[in-house]
Parts: sequence; structure tokens; C-alpha cells
Amino acid sequence: MCAAERREVVIAGGGFAGSILARALRADGRDVLLLERGRHPRFALGESSTPLANLALERLAVRYGFEDLWALAAHGRWRRGLPEVGGGLKRGFCFYAHRPGRAFEPGAANSRRLVVAASPDDDAADNQWLRADVDRFLFERARAEGVDCREDAAVEVVSVPEAPGTGPVRIRAGDRVVEAGLLIDATGGSPLAEDLGARPLRPRLRTTLVFSHFDGVAAFDRGEWPDSPFPERWSAAHHLLEEGWMYQLAFDDGSLSAGVLLAEDRPAAAGAIERLAGGRRAAASAAGGVFSGLLGRYPSLANQFAGHRALRDLEGRSGVAYRRDRAAGPGWLLLPHSYAFADPMFSTGIAWSLLAVERIVALCRGGLPSPAAVERYGRLLAAEADHIDRLLVAAYRTMDDFESFTAAAMAYFAAASFDELRQRLLDPPDEGWCWQGFLGAGGEVRHRLFEELDERSADPAKAREVTDWIGPSIDSRNLIGLDDPLRRNVYPVDLADMGRQQDRIAARLGVEVAEVRRRWPRLRSPERMP
Repeated sequence: MCAAERREVVIAGGGFAGSILARALRADGRDVLLLERGRHPRFALGESSTPLANLALERLAVRYGFEDLWALAAHGRWRRGLPEVGGGLKRGFCFYAHRPGRAFEPGAANSRRLVVAASPDDDAADNQWLRADVDRFLFERARAEGVDCREDAAVEVVSVPEAPGTGPVRIRAGDRVVEAGLLIDATGGSPLAEDLGARPLRPRLRTTLVFSHFDGVAAFDRGEWPDSPFPERWSAAHHLLEEGWMYQLAFDDGSLSAGVLLAEDRPAAAGAIERLAGGRRAAASAAGGVFSGLLGRYPSLANQFAGHRALRDLEGRSGVAYRRDRAAGPGWLLLPHSYAFADPMFSTGIAWSLLAVERIVALCRGGLPSPAAVERYGRLLAAEADHIDRLLVAAYRTMDDFESFTAAAMAYFAAASFDELRQRLLDPPDEGWCWQGFLGAGGEVRHRLFEELDERSADPAKAREVTDWIGPSIDSRNLIGLDDPLRRNVYPVDLADMGRQQDRIAARLGVEVAEVRRRWPRLRSPERMP
């Protein structure tokens, strides 16, 4: 038998997070092996970025001189610098509450429509990631920069040390046995995490997803709403249905990623879920039938998809949400998308993964992390998973009442915008922003916000009061004028208006207004890295 190959760090999973992590570790002098079980390009979900994801990309770009990451962090820079990599413009979030058998109407004062911008213009905007292109591009960049990258290399766990310092993690990758000083699972919801010792837990959300990529799909808004701060096609669009909700993410080439999350506790979804039963992945014919049936119940969606063509077979996938009992152990770490996933409702996945990439890079900067550092990493991921879960469970509970759902959404947008402005306008703490906790997890005020939202949404008596409760509850973190009835559920990013609110923003950030004024240009999107 051949001797085992010994490597300092092994990363299983050649998606965007695994490839960026491999590059950064290699730049810091670590010996890295990156393993991908398939071959690029390959399809992947998780396509919608956010300002917090872009901030993490920019920090990694500046630290390591990765100009491609700098380009990926803003739509204008991406299109100018990486036109060969597929993506799409994302100006913000849109939500539409549908009724079966009736054409969509926004309602008085947009009582059934919510629009929240995330950028002031197209150039500084977020992006939808065509993951097949982005993942392939980043994998090849890792290889070009000296990372040992191998495809067709599925990972099988041979042995895991019982305690820290008692030996390497041994894996089989293709026809080789590899001993890893540190194994990082970046595969997503694969069996690898369980083989390492991270047991599955029952998630609170139970959903089934039907999805594909399409062309020939019309713009939903059709230019009918003059109050829009941007064309609403260029958003993460959320269509709330009796069965659950549909996402739509548009790419610059005219194609569209769309999928429906069917909630198992909703009677309207029972028939569709039953048709998709019989394993984690359903047959394309069953998935196509369910998707067509759902379109038939909602006239505005049916009109939008009247000329559509699926670019790949529709797929049905059960067990969308998952959670492990731990995110770290002796000699191994899980990236967030291997540890826990609840729902794509607020596009948290890319940002959370990139935050964890920053943390692991920091842990490994002087060599392999200590057991205490590994434990700290695992504790923080657990707190963040709980935090995100509370928000998303509350969003599902309130979906039938759009006013209450909008209040739940305000909790997310307050937490996300507060963190974005804080990271842009303030100097980072000594350990960096990555250890602050995603969306406020671990911080008393904002952590309690999601916790109380979860509690209120679970109690029918309190759920009716969420709309009155949310304004005072987000006040200390509300830097962008959320929950304002005069906005009529439409929230643009108006830098001039925000500039007039610098005193209030400075007070909520806990700094002198002179400091905020001095740093205000940081809110713009510079072309070049500093």
C-alpha cells in the first residue's frame, strides 16, 4: 500500500467559498489541497449576494491583492473587469403577496408589495451570481495561484482523531489516502459532515424546493409602478404564495433562476409535496408538473412565465433546511453551508460563508488553529445559525398577513443595514469585523430582536402586535428610515437624504458626527482597490 499523502490543510468542496479560502491560505504560506468531487462548470444554487457579502469580498481583496474579488463586489466593476463571468444586476429586494386565482395588485399604500433598495445606482449594486461561472472562475484562479486543485476527487472519511492533537484526519480522495492537519468541509449539505462526527438535527423549517433556470420569462413589474427606485426585475424578487414562496433572480444575459419553496405545514402545499415524494430528489416530470400547477394558480405569474423555456430539467428537492449538532471538532471545521441552512428568504448564504472564510484565514495565519480557537469558531457559527433560524421561522409564520410579514422583514433590513454602515463608516475592531457575529448574533440588543420576533410570531395573540412592536424595537439600529408609513413600503437608497441624517446616524453608531462626515465618502463604490 502506498504511503498516505500528508497535507497541512485540505478543503473539500471547490465552490466559491472553498476556492477563495484556499487562495487566501496559500497566500499566507499554508500548504493547501483543494478537492472538488465533480468537474467545473457544474450547477449550484445560492446565487444572490448582498452588501455584507461585498464588504467581505473587498476586505479579502485588499488584504491579499485579489483584484478579481474586488471586481466581484460591485456590479459595475464586475461587468468592466470580468465580463466573461456570468452574473446579474441586483439592486435590492422586492416582495409581492399573491392570492390564488387573482391577478396581483400592490394594494392601497402598497399593502401587498415591499421594495427595499440596497444600493444607490447600478454601478455600486450587488450581483446575482451565475454559480457555474463564478465557481469555475474562482477554482481556476486558485489553481493559477499555486493551490493544488483536484477535480473528480470525492472525499471519503477514513478516520477522525478522538481528541485534539491525537493525529490527523485521514481521508480517501479518489485513489489516494490523505492525512490532513486540518480538514475543512466546504461541500454544502453532503454526507461528509456526518462522517466527521457532526450529527444531523431536525430543522424547524421543513420545505421542499422546485427549481430551474429559465429564459423567455417576462419582467414581473412591466414598468407599472412609477414609485420604484429601480426596475424591479433587477432584484431578489420574492412572491409570497399560499403554498410558500417563489424566488426570482435575473441574470444579465436574460436568463432567470427561479424556484418555489413549499412549506410542509401549509395545507395548500400538501398535494404538490406528495407528488414530489419518494426521495430527496424528485423526477423532472414530477417537478415540472408541480411548477406548472403552481403557475396555474396565480394569474400574474402565469402571464409572466407564458413564454418560458427551462434551460435545465426542473428539479424537486426535499429537506432543504438542515442543521448539524456542531460545526467543529478535532482536526476539522465546517463552513456555514456545510453546517446549517434554513431558507434563502433574505439571501444570507453568500455573506455568511465569506465571513467564515475570513475567520478561518485568521485562525490559520500563524499555523494550524489551537483547540480553543476551533471551539470558538464552532460556538459562533452555532449562535449565528440560531439567529438566522429565528428570523426565517418568524418570516414563514407571518407570510399570510403581509403587514406582519413586512414587520418581520424590517428586523432583517435594520440589522443588515446597521452592520453595513457600521463596517463602512467605522474602523474595524482589533480582531476585524468577521468576529462580530453575523447580523448581530451574540450581541445583546440585536440578538434579542430576532429572538423576540420569533417568540411573538409563535403566539397568535402577540403576532397581531408585531407591526406596532417593530418600530420601537429596531429604533437603535434603524439608520435608513425603515418602518416609515410615509414611504408606503418603498425604501430607496438616497445618499443625499442619508447625508442630511448624519447627526442621527452618528448617534446610533456611537461616534462623533465629525467622524461620520469625514468618512462619508466610504459609502461610494471606488473603482480601484485602496
